This record gives sequence, C-alpha cells and structure tokens, in this order.
Amino acid sequence: MSEAPAPVFLGGCPRSGLTLLRALLSTHPGIYCGSDTVLAPPIVMQWKSFSTSLGQLHSTDFALDSEAVRQNMAQLLIGVLGPVDSVQIVDKSPLNVVVFADLARLLPEAKFVHVVRDGRDVAASLLERDWRHPQTGQAFDHVRDPLAALTYWARLAGAGVRAEAEIGPQRCLRVRYEDLVQRPKRTLKALFAFMELEMPRDVFEFHRRSLDLVGTERDSEALLSKPLTRNRVGRAPAPLKARAHSISQISSLLAQLGYPPSPRRITQM
Repeated sequence: MSEAPAPVFLGGCPRSGLTLLRALLSTHPGIYCGSDTVLAPPIVMQWKSFSTSLGQLHSTDFALDSEAVRQNMAQLLIGVLGPVDSVQIVDKSPLNVVVFADLARLLPEAKFVHVVRDGRDVAASLLERDWRHPQTGQAFDHVRDPLAALTYWARLAGAGVRAEAEIGPQRCLRVRYEDLVQRPKRTLKALFAFMELEMPRDVFEFHRRSLDLVGTERDSEALLSKPLTRNRVGRAPAPLKARAHSISQISSLLAQLGYPPSPRRITQM
C-alpha cells in the first residue's frame, strides 16, 4: 500500500476563485478536491489551545512531549480529511488562509495555495450574495455593506500575504484569479508543477464535468458550466473602486498584490 502524498491546502477570501480552482484541479485523476470542509481551522486552534493551556503538563503528567502532541493532532487532521492511497488530497476552505502558518508547523510536509483576487471585484461579488447567519437569519455585514466587504477581503488577503512570507515560496504559492482566467496555461502549469504533478490535457474542459457543489459553492454553478472567461475582471463599479482607494490600508494591500488603481485587461495566454 503506497503512502498518500502530503495534503495541499487552498485558502483565500470567498469569491476569489476558490471553487473555480477546485473545478480545474479536479480534472486531474490523481487529485481529490472536495467541497469546503472547514476542518483545518478548528483542529489547528485546538492544537494551539492544548499547547497554551496545558503547557508542560503533556510531558510531565501524560508522557507526551510537544512533538508527540503535534504528531497526534496532525494524524487527527489527516484522518478527518480522508486520506486516499496515492491520491493528492486538496482541502479547499476559504478560512484555511487564516491558519496557513500554523498548519505549516502542524504538517511540515504540507503545501499551501493562497488564492487572491482584486479586492474591489471581490467586494462587488460579495455584495451580490444573500449569505445569512444560520442562527439569527441576519445578512452578514460583508454582503450588505461596501466598507465591511472591502475590510473582510483585506483581513483575509492580508493574512494570506503574511503567511506567504512566513512559510516561504517552496511551500506556499500565490495564485491570482486574474492570472487564472487571463493567462490560464501559464498559471496552471506553474500550479501543477508546484504540486509536482503534470497538468491534464483536458484541464480546460472542466466545465463539461459534473461537480457536486455544496453551500455557497452553488453561487458559482452558472460560471462553472462555461469555459474560462475574462469578463469578470475589473467589474467593480466606480464608486466601490473609489471607496477602496480612499482607505490607505486597502489601497496599499491592493498595490502590494499587483492591482493598480485602474486594472488593465491582459489577454495573453
């Protein structure tokens, strides 16, 4: 029985292209990328809580040193992700990005893909959603208020940028939505090389494949039934763009990620 490859974690702000990337990766017969699990963040937080609250008690009272605790928690996470022999498990959950750096310590062999998109377009897309709190039924702030939408993007994208710097390029790759749809061959070739896999010949036929969509993924169903398109790049309305550039933190992060004040469309493949 062959050993399963180390997992790859995808993360980034919702509406940044994570579900599209899932569809593209799923064309590879050696990859399993399912719907959002939201499993990694709570397991990582529990691991950190153990370390913080129990301290040396693991070793003094339970004969478990810190490395043993890490290994046990790592096995727990791998187990719930459902490892399959010889298949590359890719865990796709937006909030993974918040715990990328901790995941890198918990799973030293894992790799990470930070998916980013122009925050102005992300905010525009978020404001078209009707996502509500499951208990109160109230719409989340980031789908009804422009400033909250921009701030939500900046918080998650900023966390990803910090994780990239901490983890390093050998284990953490940034994939921009704009590059994915405007330079698809180059971008996907680099992504599959990062995962040490060959790019499937039929990767751009992803829209002809059946993909089970769950929860908020269903909001992308119409787009996933069509070939890659560039027409959602630079779609944010002018007032939202102006709002983004009136906030120094957001404007600075946009520039850091390579998004100019007026993004230009790039057509080369």
